[in-house]
Amino acid sequence: MDLPRASWWGTEFVGRGAELAQLDHCAAQAVGGVPWVVALEGEAGIGKTALVRYFLGHSGHSFRTCWASGDMAEIDLSYGALDQLLRQLPPGTPGLRELLAALGPRATPIAVGADLLAVLAAASDDKPLALVLDDLPLVDHLSRQVLAFILRRLWSEPILLVATARTNDGDRQGITEPDTTKRAHGRDGATSATGAVAFDGAATVNSGLLGDHWSSLWRSVEHVTTLHLTGLAAAETDGVAEAAGATSLSRAALDRLWQHTGGHPLHLHSLLTEVPRAALADMGRPLPVPSTLGAVVQQTLNHLPADARHLVEALAVLDTSVPLTLAGQLAAVDDPTRALGPLLAAGLVSWDPTDPIPPLQIHHSLQRDAIYQAISPVRRVVLHEAAAGLVPPDQAWAHKVAAATATDPDLADQLAQEAARQAADSRFERASTLELWAADLSPARDGYEAHLLAATAYLLGGYAYKRASTLRSALEGCAPTPLRDTLLGQLASMFGDFPTAEHHLTRALAASRDEETTLLAEIFLGAFHVLQVEGAKAIPILHHALQRLPADSPDAYYAWGRLGTSVGYTEGPAAGLRVFAEAHLPDAAASVPPSASAVLRYRGTLRVRAGRLQAGSDDLTTLIAREQTTDGIPIYVLEYYLLAFARYLAGYWDDALIRADQTVLVADTTGQYWGMSPAYAVAAMTHAQQGHWAQAQAALADCRYWTATAFPRLNGIYPVFADAVIAHAQGDRTATADALRALDDFSTVAPGLRRVWAALWPPLLVESLTDSDHPALLDLQRAEDAVAEFDRVAHDAPALATTACWLHGRLAAARHDTATSLTCYRAGLAISASEGEDIPLHRAFLHHDLARQLLTTRTPRDRNDAVDHLRHAHRAYIRFGAHPYAERAAADLAALGASDSASAPERASTAALAQLTEREQAVAHLATQGLTNQEIGHELFVSPKTVEYHLSHVYAKLSVANRRQLRKTFGPLSPTSARPLSRH
Repeated sequence: MDLPRASWWGTEFVGRGAELAQLDHCAAQAVGGVPWVVALEGEAGIGKTALVRYFLGHSGHSFRTCWASGDMAEIDLSYGALDQLLRQLPPGTPGLRELLAALGPRATPIAVGADLLAVLAAASDDKPLALVLDDLPLVDHLSRQVLAFILRRLWSEPILLVATARTNDGDRQGITEPDTTKRAHGRDGATSATGAVAFDGAATVNSGLLGDHWSSLWRSVEHVTTLHLTGLAAAETDGVAEAAGATSLSRAALDRLWQHTGGHPLHLHSLLTEVPRAALADMGRPLPVPSTLGAVVQQTLNHLPADARHLVEALAVLDTSVPLTLAGQLAAVDDPTRALGPLLAAGLVSWDPTDPIPPLQIHHSLQRDAIYQAISPVRRVVLHEAAAGLVPPDQAWAHKVAAATATDPDLADQLAQEAARQAADSRFERASTLELWAADLSPARDGYEAHLLAATAYLLGGYAYKRASTLRSALEGCAPTPLRDTLLGQLASMFGDFPTAEHHLTRALAASRDEETTLLAEIFLGAFHVLQVEGAKAIPILHHALQRLPADSPDAYYAWGRLGTSVGYTEGPAAGLRVFAEAHLPDAAASVPPSASAVLRYRGTLRVRAGRLQAGSDDLTTLIAREQTTDGIPIYVLEYYLLAFARYLAGYWDDALIRADQTVLVADTTGQYWGMSPAYAVAAMTHAQQGHWAQAQAALADCRYWTATAFPRLNGIYPVFADAVIAHAQGDRTATADALRALDDFSTVAPGLRRVWAALWPPLLVESLTDSDHPALLDLQRAEDAVAEFDRVAHDAPALATTACWLHGRLAAARHDTATSLTCYRAGLAISASEGEDIPLHRAFLHHDLARQLLTTRTPRDRNDAVDHLRHAHRAYIRFGAHPYAERAAADLAALGASDSASAPERASTAALAQLTEREQAVAHLATQGLTNQEIGHELFVSPKTVEYHLSHVYAKLSVANRRQLRKTFGPLSPTSARPLSRH
């Protein structure tokens, strides 16, 4: 695009040498393939936009620039800013047309972001790309989510992102928001009409983590530079004066002017333009200038011809970039072009006559606000009434509201009807804005409160919890009705105020007499108890709701899911799964209709926890595929981290790490921070099993942080798992048992979590308590109880059958019952290890323990069998990359005077792969499974270009030339450790 000139007051750019140097450094890095973010912050009018325009227009780097500007009037527009950026890319960019067509309120940010990565990579293939987000706080939330997503997945593309954001907006300049222009904030979302989202949305104890602050865009991004702009230096005042034509002012006069304005560029130049030179130069009298920018603008308006003033007033009312003809029509001036001249000379407007339809707008929002304030109230009404008939229908509502001089129940009703239409199209934030306007126009208190409640309900339906929280105090001032209590209860629940949430929701349910509010209160209260791991309290409430919900409604499927989870908390995951039989849905994931996709989330979760790993993985992968390809199916973090656990248990450790990384990405992008703790737990456990102690400890620290931050009761079990597995992998059985004692502390770990995760912790506990030759009676009893709890889960769970035999064998060995122990171990090995329905690490442990048990018989034959089983365990450990266990098996072999030469190729392969970074390992792992670069990019949420970049590094490090040779390097590794993710 052709960039506007750097400074609206002239062609010369003044100062900012240090900032330009830093921008140049960041740009050079981006051009070199290190994506970079630059955040420019400072108060309004300080020159952020001018600096960016000057740099991109005059730097030595040839960027293809895409520019998007945040606009309060468009903050409810789904993907509005992203649409601006995309339309400035070359029209023939692969995937661009399809992506533009897909943008809409029902499209999920993750799905849009995945496609955007490929588009940006293609667009930057022949020329570095600069993406500019001007006035980021006013960018719609969905665009921000998408950009947050891609910034975490730009690994090697030549892309520079520059964002500007105002701070301390208007404080020093004395500018305030015009009270006749109603403006709203928020984002769009998609869910069922009743907003039955409960703890699946962006919920956290720490409300500051909800990600609404603009700086959250680049949290967790590797390369970020933040520049805070302040006023120009005193010496730079000379340049501003020269640009304004005030070259005759003395040094003393310039210094006085600088002190008066604080070097604020917009204020400084406004004074130089408006105040006579003689008045500025006379040092004997006080500086005869207004003290605020608003006053300067008012003075400028007073000197304008009538037509010019009318034109700029029309622009202030329109408050957006419009054609000159439209502005002239609203201003009712005969010759808009002639009226434009004085405005350009005064620096009040920006205009690009090279555009086929020249867009015209007031140069800066501070000037716009000052001009708007200067319009008489009567003329404002006239202009807004006229503007409502000139602009598109969606924009006309704001002008109709601004034109209202008194309450207007008819207009309020029209706004409510339009809000309902917007909500039906999943534009919940826009619907809320319309309802808030309707509230302001309602003549009676009950009407005001009804619209306010509707606005809040829409925000909750669109997961806009941060914006909804701004209405909380207003809701508290409403008359105490069941709907008000329901909404307040849900808000309190989302922000971790659990006593208040339960009080409001319980009271709402007891007092409600209308069916819709009763159902909403039941769904929210049931979900609240699920969130608190209080299954017994949730079950009757959800049962009652299901009896009245339409059988095939989205709310019903969510209720089924939460009911199954609640039963799992009280009776175990297998019992929870039986609940879904009542929903009469197909057993095969692919056959579940898209409208019932929520069931896949909860059923898949319970299947994984019940040890039905393959069926659970099928449910979750099917759901994730639908979320990325089907509009209207919201993305939750739950399916990502449960799939990571499934991969971990099934021995697909490379995949487990990939899924854990994806979970962090999804949680951080969407604000579902309660998914961070389990994701980091999976990463810590996997790294520990591989002997990557530093990575494991770092992930454990992150797991503990997020557990304390986001719903500690729901997440309390995950740092326990991570701590215990690290200790276990290090061979410290005492520390393992000590870590698991937290499971008995119900203030740390809710009993329901212990019950629903009984497939995971008993093996750790049993092995740690039975590791000595003579375990204490209390330890032995504790181990027996753990085995009994595991058996209840393992019933009809093929993946847990071998593990159950191993644990019973350990118990028998601890009782010195060698015969029973050997029988159990051999029975476990006799169970076939079908793909996806086994825990291969436990099978390796069984081999290892069987070898040790055989050695107690002291017969030559048993000794030879023991060596064979040790070798089998050793090779399995090597294949998994379970280096701590491999070292112990090798030491046991050496103690017997034996070795395992057959594992040499596997050791060589793992040594070669250790040269790769985690990103390279993930790419190489998927490449060996036959996935194309595009398919790998889809799995990892990166562009095909990034995949190609990392594969080239893999080939160089491993001295291979192609994928066939790469597969040969991976060849000694078992399919179990390298099985790919499902292709979406």
